[in-house]
Parts: sequence; structure tokens; C-alpha cells
Amino acid sequence: MIFQSPAKINLYLHIKGKYQNNFHEIDSLFVRIDLHDDLDISCTQDPHIERFGDLSHLRKNDLCYRAAIALKEKSGCNLGCRLTLKKRIPIGAGLGGGSSNAATVLMGLNRLWELKYSKDELKFLGKQIGADVPFFIEQSNCFATGMGENLNAIKNEQFIPKFYVILTPNIKISTALVFKKFQLNKQHLTRPKMSVLSRAEMLSSQKPYFTFGCNDLESTVSYLFPMIKKYIREMKNVASMLGIPVECCRMSGSGSTLFCGFYTKEAAVTYTQKLCDHLKKSQIHEKPNVLISSLFH
Repeated sequence: MIFQSPAKINLYLHIKGKYQNNFHEIDSLFVRIDLHDDLDISCTQDPHIERFGDLSHLRKNDLCYRAAIALKEKSGCNLGCRLTLKKRIPIGAGLGGGSSNAATVLMGLNRLWELKYSKDELKFLGKQIGADVPFFIEQSNCFATGMGENLNAIKNEQFIPKFYVILTPNIKISTALVFKKFQLNKQHLTRPKMSVLSRAEMLSSQKPYFTFGCNDLESTVSYLFPMIKKYIREMKNVASMLGIPVECCRMSGSGSTLFCGFYTKEAAVTYTQKLCDHLKKSQIHEKPNVLISSLFH
């Protein structure tokens, strides 16, 4: 059975503090987009976990394999499985592809092995594999706090842009490196606290452009990878030409993917055409991948 494993972007990402275990406390808005990997999962009568396709060379470090082993150990299931991954989501691009793959394996095998674990039980198991895994198990766009595991599903999604121009440079970025170099300051620590309801109400007034917040990691990534700064500048230049607030152009997660959100496909197409023309004329020799993606359903 083939399962779609979607990418996610952070519409904003605020760093609120740092825990004693050196992980950071975040406040973010996670949305799933229709850029996705395909995972072919089949049940086998022998107890082995077989891994084929993209990233299978990672063996025991592969998140698909780790997810299958974790579920097998929890359940004591005597069945095995065959996992074949077809990657479309860029690796090391801040789109959560690995976490999405792990979540898809947990949900797929829970169904195929007839384990009947609840969503909360799967999320608890997924958290041990990666901080973003519970989000993909939730299967909703969510406000996320804590280390990303505290999720509040969004019921009224009208304020969320429906289309995204995604720019992905050929740059792989280590999340661990970015957080290691990131410096907390007073601005990060003193943002006013808002309830989920009041935040949702405020965001409902964002149209026609989503400009709330920012990505606190963007300046760190721009310093570590100067090409990211150049791509952001190019995106903002095009936005300005079209009368779009430059705050709409931002980075997802720890990078390297950049995006700009739109409420209509026509606006996204216009921006994409202008951006591609602008990049062709720019002094940037290594051209990034640019595509339009919509919300995942």
C-alpha cells in the first residue's frame, strides 16, 4: 500500500527559551504542504524489517527503519514489513521529510499490523524518534510549543495561505549546528504570551498576506550560509516589485528552504514567474529549485 508522506513548513518560528537538556523551547505554526514522498509499505509474514529505495543505505540510522523497529518492539508483533521510499522532499532543507517518513511508517504499520494504537500512543512513540514526528501523526495544521510536541490543531484554517512559492537552494543544513550557533537574546525571551484562541483570532486579520512573526533562526542561518541571505534578498526584492510585504518571504525551520505564502494560485504563479526571471538575470550562478505547492489534504 502506498502512503503519501507530506512536507511541512513553519509559517513562523519563535524561540522562547532553552531547556536544561540544551533543547530549545519554540512557538511555531506548522502546516503540511502537498510536496510529498511516497512510502510503499507492505506486511510480511516473516518478522524482518526490509528497507528498499531512497536512503535505504542509512540502514539502522534510517528514520523509516527506526520507526518500524520502535513499533515492533512496543507491540511485540510477530509480523514484518517491506518499506520502499521514493523521495521528493529535499533533505536537510527544513521541510521535515525524515520526521514525516517516520510518522507515515508508524501510522501505516499500525494499520497493516492491526495494532489499533491510538493517535496519542503513536505520538508518544514518535516523539522518541524526532521532535516533529508527533505533528505528522496529528494530521492537522497546528500551533506547536515546547520542543514542537505540544500541538493545538487549527479548526478554522481560513487565515492560513493556501499556496506557497517554495525556493530550495542546493544547500544541506544541519539543524543541530544552527541551534548550537543560535544566541538567545532579550527580544526572544520577552515576547508577550498569547493563548491559542487569541493568536488564531489575530491571525484571522492577516489577509491578504501572512506577515505575523518571523523565523528567529533566519539570521543565524544567513550568517552561517551567506547564499541563503542572497536568496532571501532576491525573494524580497521581487515581493517589493509586486507590492507584496517583504515580511511574507521567510525561511522554514532551520533552512535551507525559503517560501512566500499566497491565498490564490494566480498570485503565486505571478510571483513565481517574476522570481524565476529575476534569478536568471541575477549574479547568482547556482540556481535554486523553485516550485508552487498547496496545502496538503
